Amino acid sequence: MSTNDTGPGNATDIPPVFDPSLITEIPISERSAYLSRVFIGVTTVLILLCTLAFVTRMYQRIRPVWKVGWDDYCIVVGYCLSVIDWAFLLLQQIPEAGVISIEQSVHATRHGWIGIGIWGLSMTCLKVSIALTLLRIQSKSLAWRIFLYSIICLQVAYGLLNLLFNLAIACRPLAKAWDFRITTGYCVPAEVMRAASNTGSGVNIVTDILLSLAPAVFLQKLNRPLRERVFICFLMGLGLFASAWSIIKTVQVQKFYDPALPPDEFFPVGISVSTYTILEQLTGILAACIPALKGILQSCLGRMGVSLTDSRSRPGRSGYYMSGRSGGGIGGTGGGTVSGTITATTTIVSNPFHPDDVDDEEKGLEMHGMRRGMSTPPKSGRNGPSFFREPDSELKGPVVTTVHAV
Repeated sequence: MSTNDTGPGNATDIPPVFDPSLITEIPISERSAYLSRVFIGVTTVLILLCTLAFVTRMYQRIRPVWKVGWDDYCIVVGYCLSVIDWAFLLLQQIPEAGVISIEQSVHATRHGWIGIGIWGLSMTCLKVSIALTLLRIQSKSLAWRIFLYSIICLQVAYGLLNLLFNLAIACRPLAKAWDFRITTGYCVPAEVMRAASNTGSGVNIVTDILLSLAPAVFLQKLNRPLRERVFICFLMGLGLFASAWSIIKTVQVQKFYDPALPPDEFFPVGISVSTYTILEQLTGILAACIPALKGILQSCLGRMGVSLTDSRSRPGRSGYYMSGRSGGGIGGTGGGTVSGTITATTTIVSNPFHPDDVDDEEKGLEMHGMRRGMSTPPKSGRNGPSFFREPDSELKGPVVTTVHAV
């Protein structure tokens, strides 16, 4: 129903100025209630998955020795802010159709507005954590460092400006942003709000894509089986899903600030924006933490008969090169071969990553080192496979074992 039609023949009864006191309750449609239930169900499951990935990452950084760095501190702050933002937006949800009071509507809108500032800081911490992790993995290239530090500076600047805009610029007094009953003060026009939202979405989409594709720069140079490199790229590329959620959210925000938006669409569109906002945050947490679950995922795939580190990979694809698949010898000698005798030579090749630069918690980019004298890579044991770990000996660099039949 438009604002100029209150009933047949009653146009003259419309007050000349909008009077908030005339509104006593807000209707909640079935669609709004359904979208609220979707928000609760989907985001709750994702929160649990993110918590599992986060705890696993931090456990591996703390045990058996303390290896916590700045990237870990950032992910801790980002995770906590994301959970707080989720809690605020959860309070905004109304899962049952019906009517709510004006006070309930104001409280729901307030939670959503405060969540905007928390969202900006959360995304900043998550992006900075990923960038610092990539710096720790590969920091020798000047261009690489400039690239990542530029992303960090851009994201930090946006996070602070977004918080400043929402708390000090958008509306004065601040409560006017969520309480339509306040008639004094001012708020910036809807066009400005839309532009600010588009700017933030643009920054996050660009940084998501850059950080998701950045690992491909050095992954393509690794002597690992193709299927393992593809798997690693998939884990590190989860940030692209965050970009997708951000793009969808941007479209919904355009509708939210559209003056022609019907009143009964205000809550459904607002709930949709909240849902995609949380999906964007939680996907960012998974992108930063799920590499720590690489060992678990690889073990599950192994039980299904899928190997990511198949020793039968062709020469040149893997750091393990074996010319001839005969016997199962250890220590350079084998038995049960057609020729009867096998000799082995062990060669040290250069390792592009130094163990001081890379720790073993980044399971998503790990390399299985070969112990000296072994013709096949060891299975991940109690401590799990390491992240670009060197062989368990004094040798530096991956070991390439070439088996020659005599």
